[in-house]
Amino acid sequence: MAFNPKDAIDSARDIATYAVEMSGDIVDNAVEVLKGNVTEGVSNIVEDSLDIAGHSFEKVKEIVTGRD
Repeated sequence: MAFNPKDAIDSARDIATYAVEMSGDIVDNAVEVLKGNVTEGVSNIVEDSLDIAGHSFEKVKEIVTGRD
């Protein structure tokens, strides 16, 4: 399938929306770190960051290869 600008915009919007939603979780985890629960808080921040990266990768792949 060829590159579709509308799909690219939709995917970019989805990436931004997901990142904003996950940022709330990252803030909650940062609060845990500040409360002294460093190991769990940092672990969850890394996990949430990897979730954002994985989601972004899938959406960028959709932009480049086209939607199925």
